[in-house]
Amino acid sequence: MLQYSIECLPSPLQQGKNIVVFYGSQTGTAEEFANRLSKDTQRYGMRGMATDPEEYDMSELSRLTEIENSLAMFCVATYGEGDPTDNAQDFYDWLQETDADLSGVKYTVFGLGNKTYEHFNAMGKYLDKRLEELGAERIFDLGVGDDDGNLEEDFITWREQFWPALCEYFGVEATDEDSSIRQYELLVHNDVNMNKVYTGEMGRLKSYEIQKPPFDAKNPFLASVSVNRKLNKGGERHLMHLELDISGSKIRYDSGDHVAVFPTNDAKIVTDIGKILNTDLDIVFSLNNLDEESNKKHPFPCPTTYRTALSHYLDITNPPRTNVLYELAQYASDSKAQEFLRKMASSSSDGKEALPIRPKIIVYLHSCGFGSSFPGGASWCLGG
Repeated sequence: MLQYSIECLPSPLQQGKNIVVFYGSQTGTAEEFANRLSKDTQRYGMRGMATDPEEYDMSELSRLTEIENSLAMFCVATYGEGDPTDNAQDFYDWLQETDADLSGVKYTVFGLGNKTYEHFNAMGKYLDKRLEELGAERIFDLGVGDDDGNLEEDFITWREQFWPALCEYFGVEATDEDSSIRQYELLVHNDVNMNKVYTGEMGRLKSYEIQKPPFDAKNPFLASVSVNRKLNKGGERHLMHLELDISGSKIRYDSGDHVAVFPTNDAKIVTDIGKILNTDLDIVFSLNNLDEESNKKHPFPCPTTYRTALSHYLDITNPPRTNVLYELAQYASDSKAQEFLRKMASSSSDGKEALPIRPKIIVYLHSCGFGSSFPGGASWCLGG
């Protein structure tokens, strides 16, 4: 497995006030939060990066002290019965066994969990305590997010308190809080080989058609759903009975094994968004990361079409997260719509009162006049 030592971090992290955000993520939420925190650093004249601990030699953590004014941040989810996520398992094992001296390492932790489970936020709490035991210096209190409540709001509240505290600690001035930093460049492909265009694959191109054993956590078997039946009646949540076709895989499912479901968004909602944005959904495009030092070159598999991105890669049915609202505000048709979106993105009492029940993204597009505001830039806003 490829692992990066401190020398392998991008060169901007070798100078100035530098922040590394490690994430322990199973479904992508902790990784998303880490990326948002990393992006935040630019607003304060700092340079940051989000990093998978599985690709970093965590025994080198003590060497962060060699970088002036450095900070290690951790966004970690608790998985199952108080366990670390798969990508944080090795780091967890190392923490349990090591007697490393982390004196001088500055850190903070935000944990993601669900209070309906007995071991709520066990990984975040353990990491916060263990780093202190090894001599590291906590510079901001542990944050805990509850997915059974409002995980996004928990994160935003913690984040809005964290950055002023960090600025005071490092002695830096905060910039305009509402400034938007463009992360991706939109590239439209007018002449492209359609065999090289992603059509919904989550990883390797044509992976649904050609699967290569052996299958494991790193190379999962992509099974089709043969039976999908609702078991309960009424209520907001659906209890579903699913049957997966694993014939030809040479694997079997045992109790306790993990299954991930890749859903497809409602085609009507996708079509409606295309109409609102006055966009040809079959245009082939790529979103390229403007940060050349980032390990993640695209937010989702590219090149692809707007239709595929909206159908398979983007969440268009849940209320949009606050970072999406901030990005949409940059394209609002008037100042009132822009102010409304920014208020909605805030964790302040005014923001909570602005709209008690936060609607789906399509409602924002309707109400704020986006159909005429950014016919060419819509994909970047939705994908950011």
